[in-house]
Amino acid sequence: MTGDDDATADAPDRSVDDRRRRALVYGGLAALAGTGTAGAWYVSRDDPAPPQEPDDGEPEETGAPDEVDHDGETAPSIVRRYAPDLYFGALEKWYPTDPRPYVVETAAGSVVDGFTALDGYAAAFREAGAPPAPTVFYRVVEAAEGVDALQYWLYSAFDQFAVNFHWHDWELLQVFVERETGEPLLLSASAHSRASPNNEFLEPEIPDGARPGILSEVGSHSSASEVNGLVQTFERLPTADLLSDVTNDVVDVSASLRAPFAYGLPRDEGARLPFVLPELDGVPLHEHPSLSIDRTDLIDERVTVGSWGGLPVPPGDLPLREPGLVLAHPESRLATGDGDGDGDAAADATYALEPIAPLREAIDDFVGPQLSFEFAVPGFAEDAIASHITSVGVPWEQDRFADPLSDVTDPAHRRRVDGAEPTGLTDRVVGRVRQLRAGTEGALDGVSDAARDAVVGVAGVSLFAPQTELAVRLASEDPTATATRGGAFGFLRVEPGPHLLVVNGPGFAPIAERFVHEGGLVRAGGDGELVAVATEDAGWIRGDGRETGGIDRVRVVEDYAGVIYEGAPAETDRFAVAVHREGRYTVEVVDRDGRLGAYRVTADSFDANGEAVREEGRTGKLALARTLRDEVAELYGLAESLSESARDDSDGEHDPALDRLSRARRAADGAVAAAEDGEEEPADDRLFDVGSALSEFRELLAGEDRSGYDDAAVAAMAPKALAGIERVDGAVDAPL
Repeated sequence: MTGDDDATADAPDRSVDDRRRRALVYGGLAALAGTGTAGAWYVSRDDPAPPQEPDDGEPEETGAPDEVDHDGETAPSIVRRYAPDLYFGALEKWYPTDPRPYVVETAAGSVVDGFTALDGYAAAFREAGAPPAPTVFYRVVEAAEGVDALQYWLYSAFDQFAVNFHWHDWELLQVFVERETGEPLLLSASAHSRASPNNEFLEPEIPDGARPGILSEVGSHSSASEVNGLVQTFERLPTADLLSDVTNDVVDVSASLRAPFAYGLPRDEGARLPFVLPELDGVPLHEHPSLSIDRTDLIDERVTVGSWGGLPVPPGDLPLREPGLVLAHPESRLATGDGDGDGDAAADATYALEPIAPLREAIDDFVGPQLSFEFAVPGFAEDAIASHITSVGVPWEQDRFADPLSDVTDPAHRRRVDGAEPTGLTDRVVGRVRQLRAGTEGALDGVSDAARDAVVGVAGVSLFAPQTELAVRLASEDPTATATRGGAFGFLRVEPGPHLLVVNGPGFAPIAERFVHEGGLVRAGGDGELVAVATEDAGWIRGDGRETGGIDRVRVVEDYAGVIYEGAPAETDRFAVAVHREGRYTVEVVDRDGRLGAYRVTADSFDANGEAVREEGRTGKLALARTLRDEVAELYGLAESLSESARDDSDGEHDPALDRLSRARRAADGAVAAAEDGEEEPADDRLFDVGSALSEFRELLAGEDRSGYDDAAVAAMAPKALAGIERVDGAVDAPL
């Protein structure tokens, strides 16, 4: 998504007469909607002829100028050959159009005003019932020796998406062709933002008579090429019958997910993606006094969430993407009816294909008041608020306008075109968000696959795909945001240095962590995994280490679901992590001196407000010994409840397994007492005794009769015993 949201030019005054004048202009334009004659309005002006491309030292456009468009400019045959078929979603509101009808004269020059464009386009669309003046602008630039880039620029009056909204949206499709043969070498469809990977396809097979298909995301207009013949549907991964729609390289997003590093098309991949209701000065745009749009001029209410913070749970009934209008070049077989019927869809309208050079002369800037999108950042005391807008500017102010290869985001694709190894294309941040919910139908990362079914009666929570997609904000000097797809996300060209990553979504408690990017691929969270919780299920674990050595890193592990949070806290020396209140957790902290501490949080730890607060961040042998004591006591209680003999003999003396755990409990109590008295050697001796007793307990569980426990009981207890032994090792190594 692109736009010029940083413009500071004031919007012009809007009198009633001015509104009426503009309404007449828009009404005239509406009559052209769907006819492919957007350029006709231009020759009706008093200007004798559109201006020519200035000689500014940029590469000249190439190709045979053998067709004259409506405005007198020429469209090379190679440009017409690959002019794309455009496939939109049924809920789309802002189709590619010509921005020149919305030019107003100001002290800053001839500008396209955001209010004027949104008002005018919406009025024309309502009156005509069809997209006003569909237009695609082209430019041809030399990309490398023997390779030309055919640039197709698409302008929309507004952008409304799940993580962003702004005036003026410019998107770009680039078709890199071999100059000598005219064969396509690479398709690069602009994605969500400059910090997101584009959707690219290397060496596509485009038969004679066909042309690239472009799938457009509703509201944001981020795009992906459609190359496998299944029109209006994006496939990230190949199947037995279909190619993938991208050839972007595959990366390990997390320890358990490997996927192409491409933005994709979230709502086309089965993602339930909530849109944002845009506001300005705290007022929804359709109620703002400077605009005359209706609520129906914005994205449909069925997929729009007005307030994220007020929802107790994520919305579960958002509709998926459905096919909508198809726009095509007049020579496309979708427009002429010459298709072979295999995967073709008739065009609903044609667009005008016009050079972008006259636009550059007619428009000095694209302006509009700054909009913002807010993220909640969890803090120890209260959530902070951060805002952002993703914007990359108007075409001729972007690097890719004159240097098309700067927009190729896959390293292998870039090497194929010109052999270069540009910096930044491998500087990435990736991850996957899952949701922690009650029940054991989801994944349990903390136990083996073989033991999973055995702990169903013991575990209280498990990991699921999120009910809706979430927003992910990456902030350093220049914040940017993206939406997850299937919970996965990726950022590109991440600058070295410290960053704050925030994950949020309607009905979810926010997640935040800080990290330092030192180049290459960084997996956020616990080896690429982050965990979100519905607001109504969230309990907050908060810790404050400002007076006790600070807090450098936090790790929260649920007994069976596994790692819930891992990273540096968003706030210096203090943290706030949302967890599901029905889980059982060990919280591990590392202070600024690298010392480890840990403590337990269970359902009983939360107060009436759902808070579990530690106002001191204790680390060292004593903190770890206390945690070990709690873990062993919980293991004993579990073993006792699962032991048949324990029900017949309440003291457990005749159950050898419970006997070992009783020894471990007594030794843990002794380790805590010695550590409290500052006696390091006796504390370590008692810790070794705990480890020995737990090891014997595990041996009994692995014996022929498993000490009388069934398979389910063994599977439930063995991981906890192993975790206790590992805790012993950490406590012995820790200083007092």
